[in-house]
Amino acid sequence: MPHDPPNWFDARGKVLLPEVATTGRTNLAGQVRGGGTDLPVLLHDALAFVASPTGVQVVDLATGRTVGEEAARGKALRSGSEGFTLPPVLAGTEVLTPALMATPASGTYAAGAVVEVVAVGTAAPYKAAWRTTVKLPEWALQSTKVKVKVVGAQDGTAVVTVVGADTAVTYGIDTVSHSLRWTHPGLEAVAVGTGMVTGLLDGEPLTPVPLGVDLASGTEKWRGVATYAATMEAAGPATIRVAGQGPSGSKSDQLLDMTSGRLRAAMPPELEATTCTYDQVRTLVCEGSFTVAAVDPATGQFLWALKDGEGGREAPKVTSVWHGRVYGQGAGGPVALDARTGADMPTRPEAAPLLVNAYVGLVLNKELRLTSYPAGG
Repeated sequence: MPHDPPNWFDARGKVLLPEVATTGRTNLAGQVRGGGTDLPVLLHDALAFVASPTGVQVVDLATGRTVGEEAARGKALRSGSEGFTLPPVLAGTEVLTPALMATPASGTYAAGAVVEVVAVGTAAPYKAAWRTTVKLPEWALQSTKVKVKVVGAQDGTAVVTVVGADTAVTYGIDTVSHSLRWTHPGLEAVAVGTGMVTGLLDGEPLTPVPLGVDLASGTEKWRGVATYAATMEAAGPATIRVAGQGPSGSKSDQLLDMTSGRLRAAMPPELEATTCTYDQVRTLVCEGSFTVAAVDPATGQFLWALKDGEGGREAPKVTSVWHGRVYGQGAGGPVALDARTGADMPTRPEAAPLLVNAYVGLVLNKELRLTSYPAGG
């Protein structure tokens, strides 16, 4: 039975996920590097789609059984131990999983690399509905650190970005004809929404340019200011966050309109350099040293902050944010907060999940394996 959002999680019905879900993702402290959103797992109803460097497994979270599995065709370009496999993406009734594959030399043709996208249906028998390959630039074969991600899919176009040590390329793929619509060299795509793709375009060394391109055609629609050490992240359905150092040398941390690139608001000064997660409804939840806080991404309005020692409370270690709820580990165990107000929820969640949907929460166990707990109301 779905609960949106869950109030608690039931360890009595726990199910273990495949080891590949956390391979290369944990540090010596037993934590997942990058947090739950970087795990190679997509939750869809009571299913988990678990990606690997060469394909995807479909796990029934009620039973723990693998009910489907599809692999890319060929030899993986990089091993899974590097931890670069990112989560699959839902596109309508299909889940898209990319894989970086090496192509061997043949006759007069040199060895190369491709990205293969495998689309698996979200209903039984969980088989590949289609697959397509796109040839990659030569640098993808030579780079020691290269990762691929389906950034998003909307209106019949899936956006795939491949990032190397010092460059990137982004592709728009037609999800109906399965053909390549457009290519944008130098662009590391970050977000898809409102008919747009936004990302960072290669510029001067360590100084990329925020960019917005049309989702259907890849045509440039807006270009921001070159920003030293720039970072960009999705901050809502039509908002992106861009931080770094501007031309004048001053620090910049802004919320921009995804469609136009125009400034919505500056991030509150006390939240600069914090890591923020959108709750998929209307709130951006941020975590810094000894602080958890929230912002309205549409307006930049500061909503609340929970700082260690204020009012006798202690800021929890946030593990996930979903549909108006903040889950984390507090001084006395797992806690849940209201994302809009920061108030403690009355029900103890019993677990601090890394990923959540209406059916389950995924928790890291003592053996550093992901375990699925059924959601409770």
